[in-house]
Amino acid sequence: MKIKGLEIYGYGRLEGQQFNLNRSFTQIYGENETGKSTMQTFIHSLLFGFARTDKPLYVPRFTNQYGGHMVMDDEGSELYIERIYRDGAEQVTILYNNSPKDIEWLHQKFNFMTDAAYDKIFSFDVLGLQQVHQLTEDKLQDYLMQAGVFGSTEFSSLETNLIKEKLRLLAPDHSEGELSDHITEILNLQLQIRDEEVKLERYEQLSAEQFELKQKMDDIKMHISQLTKLQQMKQKEMSFHANAKEWKQLELQLNIEPLVFPDHGIERYEGLKKQLQAAKRDIALREEKIEQLKRENSAIELLDGSDFEQAEKLLQEEPQIKVHQKNRDALERDIADKEATLERLQHDIGWQEYHDIKIDEALKDHLIYALSDKEQLNLKAAQLQREISQLSREEELNASKLADITPHIVTDDLFRTGIQLSEQRLELSQKTELYHKLESEQQRAAEIEEQKRRKLNLIYLLGGVVGLATAAYLFYLQFYIPASILLLIPIIMIVLFVQNKPVENNQNHIMQDEISHLESSIQNMQSLLDDQFDLERQRNLRDKQLRILDEKAALSRKKEQLQQLLTEEETALKKVNDTLNRTKNMLKLKLSYEDSLLPDAFRTIYRLQQTYQQLMQLKTSMASEQQQLDSFSSKVNAFSLVSNDVPPSVVFTELGGLVKTEVRNRNEQQRVTEQLQLSEKELSTLQDGFKEMDAELKQLFKEAGVKEESDYYRQFEAFTEYHQNLNRHHQLSQQLEEENFTYEMSTKLSEQTSEDLRIMEGRITDQLKEYAGELKEQEHELYQIEQMMKTMEEDTTLSELNHRYAIERNIVNELALDYSALHYIEVLIDAHRQRIKGERIPNIIRKASEIFTLLTEGRYIDVIYHDALLVKHKNGQIYHPTELSQSTKELLYITMRLSLVDHLRYLYPFPVIIDDAFVHFDKHRKDMILEYLMQQQANQYLYFTCNRSANIPAKNTIVLERHEKELKK
Repeated sequence: MKIKGLEIYGYGRLEGQQFNLNRSFTQIYGENETGKSTMQTFIHSLLFGFARTDKPLYVPRFTNQYGGHMVMDDEGSELYIERIYRDGAEQVTILYNNSPKDIEWLHQKFNFMTDAAYDKIFSFDVLGLQQVHQLTEDKLQDYLMQAGVFGSTEFSSLETNLIKEKLRLLAPDHSEGELSDHITEILNLQLQIRDEEVKLERYEQLSAEQFELKQKMDDIKMHISQLTKLQQMKQKEMSFHANAKEWKQLELQLNIEPLVFPDHGIERYEGLKKQLQAAKRDIALREEKIEQLKRENSAIELLDGSDFEQAEKLLQEEPQIKVHQKNRDALERDIADKEATLERLQHDIGWQEYHDIKIDEALKDHLIYALSDKEQLNLKAAQLQREISQLSREEELNASKLADITPHIVTDDLFRTGIQLSEQRLELSQKTELYHKLESEQQRAAEIEEQKRRKLNLIYLLGGVVGLATAAYLFYLQFYIPASILLLIPIIMIVLFVQNKPVENNQNHIMQDEISHLESSIQNMQSLLDDQFDLERQRNLRDKQLRILDEKAALSRKKEQLQQLLTEEETALKKVNDTLNRTKNMLKLKLSYEDSLLPDAFRTIYRLQQTYQQLMQLKTSMASEQQQLDSFSSKVNAFSLVSNDVPPSVVFTELGGLVKTEVRNRNEQQRVTEQLQLSEKELSTLQDGFKEMDAELKQLFKEAGVKEESDYYRQFEAFTEYHQNLNRHHQLSQQLEEENFTYEMSTKLSEQTSEDLRIMEGRITDQLKEYAGELKEQEHELYQIEQMMKTMEEDTTLSELNHRYAIERNIVNELALDYSALHYIEVLIDAHRQRIKGERIPNIIRKASEIFTLLTEGRYIDVIYHDALLVKHKNGQIYHPTELSQSTKELLYITMRLSLVDHLRYLYPFPVIIDDAFVHFDKHRKDMILEYLMQQQANQYLYFTCNRSANIPAKNTIVLERHEKELKK
């Protein structure tokens, strides 16, 4: 997976920025505090989330949106990840080929890689290199191997901590350690517990004795309970003995035929008697009232039915007529207001009378656009006039400048002469300098040639002398032919000696002639020029003159253009004014009306038309209201019971009094009639009630079996006495039954005497006293046993020992589990190391050898691992990592990290982040590493640095800039 692009909404000092990354290698360059570390953290956050407790939140300063998104290429598929941190929570959007995915899918896609593991394996910086120099021989070797095999040194740190933790728990000989101390404490507690358990045997004996005593006491308590119940029963019989005797006597008295009397007979009789007397009085009153109501009904006088109905109808129209009057008055006021408004609006726009003009939104828009065009044209014309005036002032200024510099400019011939003089002076200076250099070189060459010539002449002279001597010697020996041949050597040497003469150099004379010619030419030209002639000043003056002339021509052209534009704008302005005048004529406005007030005039005309229409509607409504009032007046004139030609309010007052009087009379008649009917019904009802009560009174006498009032009262007294005895008998029966006395027990109790009951109760009391004394003795013995047991129970030594034993046993179990877990983890680590050695290390070492050989340019040809990490030099020597130079050790560390990344590329194809890890290397080695990284296509490398490399193309480089809003403190 390779990052194609990043967009940072807001993250730390970075905001609103987009970056397109190269598929293989990208250099991210920036000075200090430009956001390189922030961008690295942003990539980590997008891959693994913001919610990381070990790193702070990079809340942006200048934007409210915190987060961003990245687009990754996954072997032709596109992975989109967006994370936004808002309101204390992270919002994640994941799209894979535009299909939404969840966070669990992303974890599975990353093969459950964590942020910490990614930081250890795929991200390294100069701190890891600095740590290389601080390690001893063995630690350095382990550090390099773990960096290449596991990506970090946390694996060995974990193993070291495991060993320390195991030694803390238990020493190898089991003599020391926290676990051994707790086991010793458990053995001591077991001995103490055995001593305390002997005391339990006496406690068990006392418990058995306690149980036997409690059994005996329970038997005695059961006898006491039974006797107590029997005593209570006798006492109850003694208390209810009199009731039982009375109950039996009442039973004998009630053994007769029951008496009969009506229910509530006396109350009913006396009530009926009073009701009969009251009914007689009510009947007489009702008859008198009926006569009075008949007289009142005949005295009431009523109107004719048609007159009353017509009066009611007219009165019902009172609200409507009042509304019509109110509406008419309001309409009159509104009409007056509208007419005043209409007159005021006409006066505002200069109208003498109302004109019906057709206006619409198109005319309004046309008017607005025309005024806007006029305003813009006036502004443009004024601007053009100001610009033309400015150009005129600039032309005058240029003419003044030109007049100032023209007298100081020489003629063209003198100017060309001055240029030639300057060129010849320059040529004279160069040739003079060249002449002096050639002269010095020729002198050195002549000295060298003279030395060579003298050496050759010496050689020629010595060769001629030697040849001549040899030839003479051979002549002396009579070897003529060899002597003749050797005689040629001196001759040749003499010829060469003569010809070896000094060579004359005529080039200096030619150069001297040229210099003399130039000096004479310069003198001639100087005679033609003034002593105050300054070529540079003349050049500046001519350049200034040329610029002024160019500016003058440009200003002239621009002025002509502006004049033409001004003419066009004035023509357009005239057309707009003509359009506005036509609009004024159409709106019936004076031509002198201010153009800027035309929109207000349009709105005023629109209001005039609206007001005129409203005025017409008001007049129509007023005519309708007046018609309604006239119709009501005609109805009133046709009604003879009220006054004519008076205001409606007076008519309604008279109608109201007439209707109220009639309604009151009619209601009074209806009330009298209803009361008359009600009184007749009440009279009939009272007469029927009187008959019913008389019949009921006779029925009471019949039920009691009497004929007169005195016999009725005597029968009631006999009946009352019978029922009192019966109720008392029932009360005594119920009381005895509540005390659990049956009929036989009550009968038997009524037959016994009080003395027999007292004798039986005394015997039972004596037996209770005997049992109570025996129970008291046994309770005292039980109390002594329980005090002894309580003393033994209060001794908590055994329970405390058991509690401590249980605590120590739990501690030992937990420590044993911890020790077993540590041992198991140690076994897993060892098994994992052995598997890594068999599977991963050969591949990593082989790839590391290739990378190390390439980056050291063949000086080291192999990386070896046989229980130790070594490197092999091209001369065959084997070196330990500590024997290498600092930069070579750092290079070996980087080689192991890159080899691990290459080995994991199929399982974890993540981009690799390098944070300026090559600052300690020289330029050549740094360029070698960067060139190697740019050639890698399997992984994507992101190289963050503050030292930009010129060997990396611009297309592979991103430059970070400081934020303009950022404030330094």
